Amino acid sequence: MNIAQFHSFVGTAMLTPFRFMKPQVMVAIALLGLAPTPFTPTLSQAQTPPAETYQPGFWQPVGRFNPKEPVKVKLVNQTGVALDYDITTLESFNPDMIPSDGTQLLENFGDDAYIMVYPDDPESGSADQSYVLRFAVAVDPRTQSIPADNIATITITKAAPNIEQRFYGHRTINLQKTGAIYFY
Repeated sequence: MNIAQFHSFVGTAMLTPFRFMKPQVMVAIALLGLAPTPFTPTLSQAQTPPAETYQPGFWQPVGRFNPKEPVKVKLVNQTGVALDYDITTLESFNPDMIPSDGTQLLENFGDDAYIMVYPDDPESGSADQSYVLRFAVAVDPRTQSIPADNIATITITKAAPNIEQRFYGHRTINLQKTGAIYFY
């Protein structure tokens, strides 16, 4: 039996139950896709997994929290100067200050937030005191998740701009409803 005869046999065998049906019923079955169709078995081999598509950049979250639990943010100021912060997504929140080398725990702000952090001293931007802020969040390196207590500890330090790496400083912490943490 060659391949053409095989296909003819399979096609006839598959249509045998339908030879006694009215043409209207056969059309309905065909339109609904319920009629069996002949197939050709093929062998498949295991394929290599798809290429790694991760590309580092500002569009990638720096960490993740559990969005099903209330999240807290612990700001750790290691700059040596006082910092102001504000949760811009809360109208009822007034800007506040983190003392030099102090910490501040933020909670009860919902499941998403934009937290702005900036130097308290308006003169800190002058040429002789110029610096930028760098944020870092403590995460599990395997999962990029914060600890199980759902407290994102964000350390704030002074940094210099790095033009080669296109780093010009951080000012905003963004917590999203999906559990992603971003720095801008």
